Amino acid sequence: MIEVAGMWEDGWNVPLQESVQWEMMLREYDINTLNMTPVSGISVPWGAAPWVTEYKDMNELLKDKPDLEHVFVTERSDTELSDFNHPENALYVFGRANQDTEIPEGCKTVKIAPGKGCLWAHQACAVVLYDRFQK
Repeated sequence: MIEVAGMWEDGWNVPLQESVQWEMMLREYDINTLNMTPVSGISVPWGAAPWVTEYKDMNELLKDKPDLEHVFVTERSDTELSDFNHPENALYVFGRANQDTEIPEGCKTVKIAPGKGCLWAHQACAVVLYDRFQK
Protein backbone atom coordinates (compact mmCIF):
# COMPACT_ATOMS: atom_id res chain seq x y z
CA MET A 1 0.00 0.00 0.00
CA ILE A 2 1.18 3.50 -0.80
CA GLU A 3 -0.08 6.72 0.75
CA VAL A 4 1.05 10.31 0.59
CA ALA A 5 1.13 12.98 3.30
CA GLY A 6 1.85 16.67 3.17
CA MET A 7 1.29 20.06 4.69
CA TRP A 8 -1.00 22.67 3.19
CA GLU A 9 0.96 25.62 1.87
CA ASP A 10 0.60 28.77 3.91
CA GLY A 11 -0.54 31.99 2.33
CA TRP A 12 -0.03 31.56 -1.41
CA ASN A 13 -2.60 28.87 -2.06
CA VAL A 14 -5.85 27.70 -0.54
CA PRO A 15 -6.32 24.00 0.28
CA LEU A 16 -9.22 23.58 -2.14
CA GLN A 17 -7.07 24.78 -5.04
CA GLU A 18 -3.93 22.99 -3.84
CA SER A 19 -5.84 19.71 -3.49
CA VAL A 20 -6.54 19.80 -7.23
CA GLN A 21 -2.80 19.96 -7.94
CA TRP A 22 -2.26 16.89 -5.75
CA GLU A 23 -5.30 15.07 -7.15
CA MET A 24 -4.31 15.28 -10.81
CA MET A 25 -0.92 13.75 -10.07
CA LEU A 26 -2.04 11.14 -7.53
CA ARG A 27 -4.74 9.78 -9.86
CA GLU A 28 -2.00 8.88 -12.34
CA TYR A 29 -0.45 6.61 -9.70
CA ASP A 30 -3.75 5.13 -8.43
CA ILE A 31 -3.39 6.70 -5.00
CA ASN A 32 -6.83 7.39 -3.57
CA THR A 33 -6.08 9.22 -0.32
CA LEU A 34 -4.16 12.38 0.41
CA ASN A 35 -3.27 12.92 4.09
CA MET A 36 -2.71 16.59 4.96
CA THR A 37 -2.05 18.86 7.93
CA PRO A 38 -3.29 21.07 9.46
CA VAL A 39 -7.08 20.75 9.44
CA SER A 40 -8.54 23.28 7.02
CA GLY A 41 -12.08 21.96 7.06
CA ILE A 42 -12.32 21.25 3.34
CA SER A 43 -14.12 18.19 2.07
CA VAL A 44 -12.94 17.49 -1.43
CA PRO A 45 -14.97 14.96 -3.39
CA TRP A 46 -13.27 12.28 -5.45
CA GLY A 47 -16.13 10.59 -7.14
CA ALA A 48 -18.71 10.13 -4.40
CA ALA A 49 -16.40 10.25 -1.39
CA PRO A 50 -13.90 12.71 0.13
CA TRP A 51 -10.32 11.77 -0.67
CA VAL A 52 -8.44 14.21 1.58
CA THR A 53 -7.98 13.18 5.20
CA GLU A 54 -6.85 16.04 7.41
CA TYR A 55 -4.99 15.84 10.71
CA LYS A 56 -4.27 18.40 13.42
CA ASP A 57 -0.52 17.93 13.01
CA MET A 58 2.07 15.58 11.55
CA ASN A 59 2.46 13.59 14.80
CA GLU A 60 -1.25 12.73 14.79
CA LEU A 61 -1.05 11.75 11.14
CA LEU A 62 1.96 9.47 11.63
CA LYS A 63 0.38 7.76 14.66
CA ASP A 64 -2.66 6.95 12.50
CA LYS A 65 -0.45 5.15 9.93
CA PRO A 66 1.55 2.56 11.97
CA ASP A 67 1.37 -0.13 9.26
CA LEU A 68 3.16 2.05 6.70
CA GLU A 69 6.87 2.80 6.69
CA HIS A 70 7.25 6.58 7.02
CA VAL A 71 9.52 8.03 4.34
CA PHE A 72 10.34 11.73 4.58
CA VAL A 73 11.42 13.49 1.41
CA THR A 74 13.90 16.12 2.57
CA GLU A 75 16.99 17.93 1.39
CA ARG A 76 18.62 16.91 4.70
CA SER A 77 18.75 13.22 3.74
CA ASP A 78 22.00 11.42 2.95
CA THR A 79 20.22 9.08 0.52
CA GLU A 80 19.72 10.15 -3.09
CA LEU A 81 16.49 9.05 -4.75
CA SER A 82 18.48 7.16 -7.38
CA ASP A 83 19.96 4.95 -4.59
CA PHE A 84 16.77 4.59 -2.56
CA ASN A 85 15.02 1.24 -2.08
CA HIS A 86 11.32 1.96 -1.74
CA PRO A 87 9.53 -0.01 1.00
CA GLU A 88 6.57 -2.12 -0.09
CA ASN A 89 4.15 -0.31 2.23
CA ALA A 90 5.06 3.36 2.41
CA LEU A 91 3.74 6.68 3.57
CA TYR A 92 5.71 9.34 1.67
CA VAL A 93 5.80 12.60 3.65
CA PHE A 94 6.38 15.96 1.98
CA GLY A 95 6.83 19.30 3.72
CA ARG A 96 5.91 22.74 2.48
CA ALA A 97 7.87 25.62 1.06
CA ASN A 98 8.21 27.74 4.19
CA GLN A 99 8.50 25.13 6.93
CA ASP A 100 10.96 22.32 7.48
CA THR A 101 9.24 19.19 8.76
CA GLU A 102 10.56 17.59 11.95
CA ILE A 103 11.53 14.01 11.22
CA PRO A 104 10.90 11.49 14.00
CA GLU A 105 13.74 9.13 14.87
CA GLY A 106 13.72 5.86 12.96
CA CYS A 107 12.00 7.16 9.84
CA LYS A 108 13.58 6.71 6.43
CA THR A 109 14.63 9.79 4.49
CA VAL A 110 15.37 10.41 0.83
CA LYS A 111 16.31 13.46 -1.21
CA ILE A 112 15.85 14.42 -4.81
CA ALA A 113 19.09 15.48 -6.47
CA PRO A 114 19.22 19.25 -6.88
CA GLY A 115 18.21 20.51 -10.26
CA LYS A 116 17.37 23.84 -11.75
CA GLY A 117 14.86 25.66 -9.58
CA CYS A 118 12.75 24.18 -6.81
CA LEU A 119 9.90 21.71 -6.65
CA TRP A 120 6.58 22.22 -4.90
CA ALA A 121 5.59 19.27 -2.71
CA HIS A 122 3.14 17.83 -5.24
CA GLN A 123 5.83 18.04 -7.94
CA ALA A 124 8.41 16.35 -5.71
CA CYS A 125 5.83 13.66 -5.00
CA ALA A 126 5.44 12.99 -8.72
CA VAL A 127 9.22 12.53 -9.04
CA VAL A 128 9.34 10.10 -6.09
CA LEU A 129 6.37 8.07 -7.30
CA TYR A 130 7.74 7.92 -10.82
CA ASP A 131 11.03 6.61 -9.43
CA ARG A 132 9.19 4.03 -7.34
CA PHE A 133 7.20 2.68 -10.26
CA GLN A 134 10.22 2.61 -12.56
CA LYS A 135 12.16 0.47 -10.09
